[in-house]
Amino acid sequence: MKDISSIKVKDQNGNKVEVSVLGMFRISDLDKKYIMYGLIDDDPYNENGGVLLGEVIGEGENMQIVGIDPAERDIVVAYYNEISTQLGEENE
Repeated sequence: MKDISSIKVKDQNGNKVEVSVLGMFRISDLDKKYIMYGLIDDDPYNENGGVLLGEVIGEGENMQIVGIDPAERDIVVAYYNEISTQLGEENE
């Protein structure tokens, strides 16, 4: 996957939104890609934010971020937690 900091994707309703990409990862057992991202808006005073996780479907201009299947949520969160732990260790 190429290095990208922000991209425009379609949300679940087909609307184009800009997101700040924090990272992407693949879970080969599920044969799916996931993204860690934050929403971008034009309000510099917006204090609401956080890391969001979603499944990536498609590529390029057709890339869409959808919710995580509830049956797969535990494994996706476990991967995210492991990535977060490893990144934290590198920064210490």
